[in-house]
Parts: sequence; C-alpha cells; structure tokens
Amino acid sequence: MKIALVFPRFKYPSGDPPIGISYIASLLREQTEVDLEIIDTTFYQGNSEKLIRQIFSQKSYDIVGISCMTTMIRDGLTIAQVIKKYFPATKVIFGGPHPTVLPDETIKNPYVDAICIGEGEITFLELVQQGGNFINVNGLWYKNAHGDVIKNNPREKIENIDVLPYPAFDLLPMEDYFKYWFQLDSVARNLRGINLLTSRGCPYRCSFCQPTLCKLFGEKLRQRSPANVISEIEWWKEKYGTNAVMFQDDTLVVNRRWIEELCDLLIINKTNVSWGCNTRVDLVERDMFLKMKQAGLRKAFIGIESGSQRVLDEIYNKKITHDQVIRAVSILKSIDIKIQGYFMIGAPTETEKEIESTIKFAKKLDIDEATFSITTPLPGTYLYDNTKNHINQEIDNLDYYSKSIYDDRISLGHNKLNRLKKKAMLMFYLSPKHIGYTLNSFASMEAAKKSLMKLQRF
Repeated sequence: MKIALVFPRFKYPSGDPPIGISYIASLLREQTEVDLEIIDTTFYQGNSEKLIRQIFSQKSYDIVGISCMTTMIRDGLTIAQVIKKYFPATKVIFGGPHPTVLPDETIKNPYVDAICIGEGEITFLELVQQGGNFINVNGLWYKNAHGDVIKNNPREKIENIDVLPYPAFDLLPMEDYFKYWFQLDSVARNLRGINLLTSRGCPYRCSFCQPTLCKLFGEKLRQRSPANVISEIEWWKEKYGTNAVMFQDDTLVVNRRWIEELCDLLIINKTNVSWGCNTRVDLVERDMFLKMKQAGLRKAFIGIESGSQRVLDEIYNKKITHDQVIRAVSILKSIDIKIQGYFMIGAPTETEKEIESTIKFAKKLDIDEATFSITTPLPGTYLYDNTKNHINQEIDNLDYYSKSIYDDRISLGHNKLNRLKKKAMLMFYLSPKHIGYTLNSFASMEAAKKSLMKLQRF
C-alpha cells in the first residue's frame, strides 16, 4: 500500500517543521510496512496550483492524508481535486484543525472521501491496518457508496503520549528547516535548532484559541514524561547535531512540578542545549525561571496581545493585566533571558487609539523581539462565534499576517490596519534600543535570507 501524507504550506515558509503529520508518519512506519512519504510543500517555489498539478498528476497513491489548518484549506482542496482528476480511486482523507472544527463543511466537498476528527495517529493507523476501509474506524467521518455521510464514533484521546515514536522528521527536508530556523536568533545566529512538543491541551480559555484546542486535544492537559522529552532531545542531537530546542507547547510551565523535573534531568544529564518556550506572564516566577535558565532556557515567548486592557478583558479573555506583563518582563530581564512578545491588532471594536497604545506599550517594554499580527477569528473559537456576523470574507481567505476579515462596522479596515502594523514594526525595530539587532539581521547573506523570509509575513 502506498501512502502520502501532505502538508500544503505554500505561503509563509518557516523553520518550523510540521510536527503533527510527522507523528502520524512515525507511527505508521513503526506499526506497518506501507510505502510511505511526506509531501511537504513549505519550500516549493512558484505558482502553487501549477506545482500541485506537477506533483500530484504523476504519481498514484492508495491513500492520501492532507493535514490542514484553515489558512491552508484552499490549497488542500486544490490538491484533492487534482488527485481525484488523475487518480479517482485514491482515497483522500483530511485531518488537522480545520476538519475538526468544521467537519460538515469539509466532508461535503466532492474531492474529500473522509475526515479525521481530533488526534490522527491511531485513527490513521487503524485505517491503514484495515486496508483503507473506513467502516468502524473511530474518529472518522466518511461517505459511503451512495454519498451519505457516515459518522463513526469519536476517537478516545491517547492517554499516555509517551507511547508515540518521535516524529518522522527524516521524511522532511530538514536541512532547509535548519537553515531557516529562527526561533532563537536573538540568542545566537549559529544555532542548529529543532521544535518539540511535550504536551497536548491547554487549560486556559483565551477567546482566539478556545474551545478549538479542546476539540483537538480534549479538556485535560496531557504531558509526556520529562524522561521521554530528554530522550527525544538526545535523539535529535545524535541524529542531526542539534544544539537548540524550541518547545512549541502553548504554555510549557503550567505544571510546576513537571517543569522542575524536566530541568533537573537537563542539568543532571548535561544535555547542553539552549532552549526557548512559550509562557503566560502570570506564570513567570523568579526562582522557577532561574532554575530553567540553569537548565538551558535562553528565551521566553510571551503573549502580551494588546496595550488596551479593555481588549484583553472583553475581547480576548486573556486574564492578564499590564502590571503582570511589566513584572514578568522585569523578572526575565533581571536573569538575562531574551524575550519575544506576541501582539495582535485589529480586534473587533478596537479603536485606532487602542492600537496606538499597543504600539507604544511594545516599544516601552524591555523586550528583544515583537510580532504584530492581525486579529483573526479562527473557526470554532469563541472569538469567531461571537463575531461571525461581522465577517465579510470566506473562511478559506483567512490570513493573520496580512488582512482583516471583519467588515468596517467593527474594524478599521484592511488598508488602515496594514499601515498600523507596518508602523508598529518600524517603530519597534528601528528604535534606538533595537536598531543594532535589526542591522545585524542583515549582516550576512544567510542572516539576510532568513530575515527576508520572516518579512514576507509583513
């Protein structure tokens, strides 16, 4: 049986490999003997539709799994259409966030045979073990011979995620990913880094993420054992010579006992990797982060989101204050941890004055890097449900880097928001505090290529 797993990222290439689809590939490889490949379009150049025809009109597969976020669904469906045109017997299954939160809309597409809802590893494995038969595979919705949608039982979550083999990164163009990995550039530009996930789920209820994360991963936070995480870090060090790690978990430090055990093992084993992680500002405590630094922490990524407390409270349900942001930044800087702040502009009902306050707040804070994205109501989130009557574009047109999909009744409009976003970037990175870092970002050909790749988003 020939299987292809597809990650249709044609826009905004980055140094972040697709972890989810790589986990599915690793389990298939461990438990079956199928002919398997991952088709990752991240570094393909040129017209996406032309490339899709070139790739998928020349080689047949028994099953093609396509992993899609909402921002990728248009290209994903184009791929499915091409596959069905040239190889109509190929079974096309969609998985990932988009079909999980919008299952009815996804399964009704004529080029989609089935969708996987929630975690895909065991579901896809059982499908392959059944020779591509959809019947009684929990977690799948599929169409029968008459075109009726059959909804199998939901899939139980994987209770112990230590059982999963490490992601099959060797099926990806990893040297390209290493080349463009920029997560810890403000720490050092010569790091060879890789991304890891240590948990599934998030206990917080920010409106721009939830309840989508719960639909994907369940209400309960599940964490790998610290020993399993250390083993994976050592695995990639030996295989690829990596010396840096970015923990991609939404919030790594939710469980203090867990993070302290992880740090103890990193120190005892002399793992010697520099690493970064996401954290909430209200979880930053000096003694814990001092231990994390001893264990290799060099950079913290914090969700600050807005300079308007009204926006934080009423729109994002972030449950943080500006005083907590200032305190967290002060603690992190006092122990010499680099900081990247995440900000959003263009929230529904957000005024230009409130956006200006975000720009000023970002510039005032003693942080090293900042990203400014357009507030985007991802389907299935509270933000989407609360504001969907004001969305004036198709969902497959979502792009949190370049456009707002809200109408002018509650948004400042596309052109003004883009001007404000550019203003935010220029005021932050051309300020006296950051101009040195900005110039250094173009000091070599390699650094310039990486910086230009990041700038594609802005």
